[in-house]
Amino acid sequence: MKPYKRSERVSQEIKRILAETLTYEAHDPVLRRITILRVEVTDDLRKAKVFYSVILNTEGVESHLERARGYLRTTLAHKMRIKFVPEIEFKKLEIL
Repeated sequence: MKPYKRSERVSQEIKRILAETLTYEAHDPVLRRITILRVEVTDDLRKAKVFYSVILNTEGVESHLERARGYLRTTLAHKMRIKFVPEIEFKKLEIL
């Protein structure tokens, strides 16, 4: 038996790709302030919840992420070897 479930391996890969994309490839300066904390993928690999935090308290980060959702999903499709790219849902976590 493999040590990890496939959904866990896929979530780690999604986290890595999204973090790199937001840090190095995003043209929007607001998106560069986002830190990806965790990704949870369903067992059927159809949906992914991406938990993030913002370095500086920037208003409207959610709208920037919603506009970039298609670009980020396309980037995942190009960089991952997976039959279906999961739908992405963003959830903001507040770090105290």
